[in-house]
Amino acid sequence: MKALPNKIATLVPILLLAALASCSKSEVSGETPPPPAPPGYQGVVTNPPAVTYSGDDKQVSDSVNTIRQGAGPGLFIQNTALDSAADNHTGFLVSNNLLLPGYLNVVQAGGILGGHYESAALSGFTGTSPQARATAAGYVGTVDEIMSFGAASGTDCAASLEDSVYHLIELISPFIDVGISFNPGIGSGSVCAILLGVGSSTLGQLPTSAVFYPYDTETGVPPTYYNSAEVPNPAPDLSSAGHPVAVSLYTLAAPVLSGSDIVIDTFSITPSGGSALPVRVLAKIGVTSTGPTLTVDDVIPRAGFVVLLPEAPLAANTLHDVSFSATVKGQLVTKNWSFTTGAAN
Repeated sequence: MKALPNKIATLVPILLLAALASCSKSEVSGETPPPPAPPGYQGVVTNPPAVTYSGDDKQVSDSVNTIRQGAGPGLFIQNTALDSAADNHTGFLVSNNLLLPGYLNVVQAGGILGGHYESAALSGFTGTSPQARATAAGYVGTVDEIMSFGAASGTDCAASLEDSVYHLIELISPFIDVGISFNPGIGSGSVCAILLGVGSSTLGQLPTSAVFYPYDTETGVPPTYYNSAEVPNPAPDLSSAGHPVAVSLYTLAAPVLSGSDIVIDTFSITPSGGSALPVRVLAKIGVTSTGPTLTVDDVIPRAGFVVLLPEAPLAANTLHDVSFSATVKGQLVTKNWSFTTGAAN
């Protein structure tokens, strides 16, 4: 997927989830056999019903489930109530001519960014927040919403959200249900909304081992991350960065984690034939390290998510080796893997 420069991607503040979790193909020592799902959780979805999306919406759906298929946190299931809520919101923004940075990135009532907010005074109003709109559409559960603006297609929408920090965390989190709406706009650029949900009967899907993204052997990874296009910006002092590498440590064995449960020993990225790159390791306060210096990032929603941010764009068309190790609740979690960047983006 090609990541897009200068696109505005906004993130609604994390609403809930008792313990955000996710998965992957890494090995967690001492985990034999895999433990049963903790109360309230379920195993990962591997064979969801066929979607009814078409056009750009299907491109978004295919792209995000490709990410989850490779990384392992379980696939999304299309939810028509969330589809309706997403359609209502993209239509609201377009019909009211609100696709302007001066509105989209300005905090509105309730502390909600304009891109995620609806005013009852405007036509097409269905709820001030993503949660209110999902409830109005008939969804029973907890939701979060991620969005991009100005993408040329559904594939480009997913690419801009994947090549990010906070939005990428959302895409590999334990949500089960998804609603998608790509609205091409009316001469004012597109708006793309993805609603992620966990129904009231579950706390989400949990894997047997940690999630690592980009996933092992992935190709065509965008080398440049345009951090100023993500709101909030995790590194405002950088003009651009390399594609982030995200880890989720939530598993069946560790559905709930605090910072004191996690000690990072290694987290590095090295281009083939080169030296380890300068990076920032972003983590929630309370997480400690015996190796890399940690940068505290309060926007990261839970302690079990850790992100490596290269301080400069990665080399294009190059194999990159990543090494990660940590102690999580006394268990060693380790992963050495590689992915290959694509052409300059």
